[in-house]
Amino acid sequence: MDGYTSWILHGEGMWSSVPNVSSSSQSEEGHAEGDAMDQMLMEGFGMYDAGALGVDEECEDELDVDAEAYYKLVSDGSQQLYPCCKRFSKLQFLVRFLHLKNLWGISNGCFDDLLSLIKEALPEGELLPKNFHEAKKFVKAIGIGYKCIDACINDCILFRKEYANAKFCPVCKSSRWKSVKGGVDGRRVHRVPAKVARHFPLKKRLQRLFMSSKTACDMRWHSEGHTKDGLLRHPADSPAWKNFDAMHLEFSSEVRNVRLGLATDGFNPFGNMNVSYSIWPIILIPYNVPPWVCMKQSNFILSVLIPGKKGPGKDIDIYMQLTIDDLLELWNDGVMTYDVSSSKKFCLRAALLWTISDWLGRGILSGESIAACAHCLTDTTSLRLQVATWAQDLLYGPS
Repeated sequence: MDGYTSWILHGEGMWSSVPNVSSSSQSEEGHAEGDAMDQMLMEGFGMYDAGALGVDEECEDELDVDAEAYYKLVSDGSQQLYPCCKRFSKLQFLVRFLHLKNLWGISNGCFDDLLSLIKEALPEGELLPKNFHEAKKFVKAIGIGYKCIDACINDCILFRKEYANAKFCPVCKSSRWKSVKGGVDGRRVHRVPAKVARHFPLKKRLQRLFMSSKTACDMRWHSEGHTKDGLLRHPADSPAWKNFDAMHLEFSSEVRNVRLGLATDGFNPFGNMNVSYSIWPIILIPYNVPPWVCMKQSNFILSVLIPGKKGPGKDIDIYMQLTIDDLLELWNDGVMTYDVSSSKKFCLRAALLWTISDWLGRGILSGESIAACAHCLTDTTSLRLQVATWAQDLLYGPS
């Protein structure tokens, strides 16, 4: 009813205040797809029964922030795909269509053409968007966004914190902007950053793992699920993991705390090795999950996307600041997280156990010489071969 206030912190469930959840998405017989979509939205926005958790100011603040976006998405998504459609709501169709685009690598142009064809085939009054941009904008609230942070063109600094308002790099004095258009009076009209890094905040992404009923139980598998018979079946059986747990008893006492691995490497986004362009992603991998899930793409968490045209080299530490800040916050303070499998909140912490890279990538990450031994470092006695002699011996045999 208009004007009704839902007292969610006094025992009344959050779901009771949802305005007119799609009757079209749930037919008289009840479709599992409609229920699954509703459950996905509730878990994604943390719209659980807050009354079961007691009065919590932090919980109340989080609900206030997410409630508006949640209600708007439910209200808009409950619209029928076309008049008298009982199979799909607009939201259900777009989520599945965008999922197929990602799954099969459909280009944006092909997506637009398919969308136009479907619009022509559907009855008059359909509510599909015109193109991929509008479709992505419609379902944007379901996902977790990223932050764009301007960077020096020479990878000297990130324009944030004390340099947030700087117009020139304090190290190399290069301009923050790629191009500047001035009017007659010389005033700046338009500014385009010379280089932009994308930062994907880690905290909410780890919280989602426990808010989803599909993954919450898996985050305890390393302690409760795998066979402990002395064999190396999971990274939890490794000496490094056990040694870390022995050193940090408070951290290891909470089995839901996340152990992470970090991987980075450059790749050509255009799929053509003749094009000299390299993007470097920094990826975090939760190792709490079963081994058959650990190295799947769906388990990878993108932390930072470092733009090209060339790789950052040893200046990667400038961009690693973003990941390190996230990790330090999760290690020192943690974040209150709702665990849907136990219907309780707990303080979630995370730790970085190791990195995954090739020998060159290890040198870039650590700033060490790749010619040195990974263990004794400066005590290594190394001998470099002349390229010309090595190549001649390979082709014609030893001289």
